[in-house]
Amino acid sequence: MDITTFRILDTVSRYLGKSFSINQLTEEIRKIYGTAYYANIYKRLHDLETRGILNLNRFGKSSVVELNFRNYLLVDFLTEVELKKKIEFLERRIHLQLLFEEIGDYFGDSSSIKSILSADPERNSKLNKMEFLCLLRHLDQESHIQDQTVDICRKFRRLQDKHNLRIDSLVLDGSAFRALLESDEINPLKEILSKKVAFFCPQAFWSEIREIAEKGIEIRMEEVGFRPDGISEVDLAANLARFGYKEFGSRVGQGRRICIEYIVTSLLVQGDPRRVMAVPVVISKNSVNVNVLVFLSQKFGVSEKLLGILRILADVKLTEEVRSAIELLEALDVKETKIDRRSVLEQMRLYNAA
Repeated sequence: MDITTFRILDTVSRYLGKSFSINQLTEEIRKIYGTAYYANIYKRLHDLETRGILNLNRFGKSSVVELNFRNYLLVDFLTEVELKKKIEFLERRIHLQLLFEEIGDYFGDSSSIKSILSADPERNSKLNKMEFLCLLRHLDQESHIQDQTVDICRKFRRLQDKHNLRIDSLVLDGSAFRALLESDEINPLKEILSKKVAFFCPQAFWSEIREIAEKGIEIRMEEVGFRPDGISEVDLAANLARFGYKEFGSRVGQGRRICIEYIVTSLLVQGDPRRVMAVPVVISKNSVNVNVLVFLSQKFGVSEKLLGILRILADVKLTEEVRSAIELLEALDVKETKIDRRSVLEQMRLYNAA
């Protein structure tokens, strides 16, 4: 694969759902790689269109670039892109090659794992940490999904201790993966996919994406940079109200739709005692993705607080989600922070959540 084709496919696949004109694509490639020449990109785009890898749809005077998932070979082209990114990343970081090799040894024989992605490896490696997304194959029972999740997270924890670097892992089964991609909410999966390397079975990952795209489901990936500690008051208040917690005396405006797991993590990160008491109310009134919640709590250093709250919820209103979250946090050797039980119960009664 020539360098121009690689850069085009890498850039377009980072931002699925985003419309690029040829000029905009050229600028985006220049932003990512430092250089980009319109004439070269224009020529290669039309070559890829002729081969059926890309579509160039006319809108007015511009052509909008998109991947052609109807082409059987597209998945193989994107797999080649992922392998090239993996090689370039690891060639410059020999100290991480052993970690990636051991991940293959740990999970290579697992029949439940479809693919593993490294989230923003360039940035994370500079911070002496790694983030991994594990995509599971279809499993019939929820209990099997939970068992596999716990086992995978424990293995990553052992790798973390062995290699002396921080590892945060997110495990998603197929239905959860699709639900997060389809959601109109800001969520961590969309951000992970915008800057990732699918290093373990990349073909299986892109086959999953193609299946979703062929069903007419719109996939939108978010640009990297969203942080729960940076959620505005307008967004926070609007989403808290949406999840059944409207603060007395507050005015709720129009805010961005943000997933409940980000909102809970934001409350814990900000640490305002009054706002922390909203966490058990929100969790008890809504369905949460346990794996996403635990992943975010680990990533942003609030898993101890989360476990303390969940322990109280387990006594008051035990659900399968609460039980699963506690089990997963315990598997990660999280030590709970003691939370004022009386305040939690008072707040839950106040909001009819007990």
